[in-house]
Amino acid sequence: MQDKARRIHPTQEPLDDEERELMDPESWDWNTTEDGITVGVPGTLLTLEFSRDEHRLLAEVAAGEGLTTHEFIKQSALSSAKAKSPDLVYSELNRQTHERRSG
Repeated sequence: MQDKARRIHPTQEPLDDEERELMDPESWDWNTTEDGITVGVPGTLLTLEFSRDEHRLLAEVAAGEGLTTHEFIKQSALSSAKAKSPDLVYSELNRQTHERRSG
């Protein structure tokens, strides 16, 4: 059950009466919950901008290591982050991500 003080209020005006009612926290049934099902491993997609020369460099190094550019950037970023924050548990998440992508 969510505390009334922590309820999030809409940031835009409703389009019609039905949406107005759905957006009104006072009309919600806060005492009856429903379980949701998460499919797969939740993740985040990032969009990164690189110059043509930066991308060419990354692609060449990645290919030399037998990786796609995306895999190389991800591994490099995570390796750097792990080195700076060794307390994080990463190996299990990496395994799950790899299994999800390889089918």
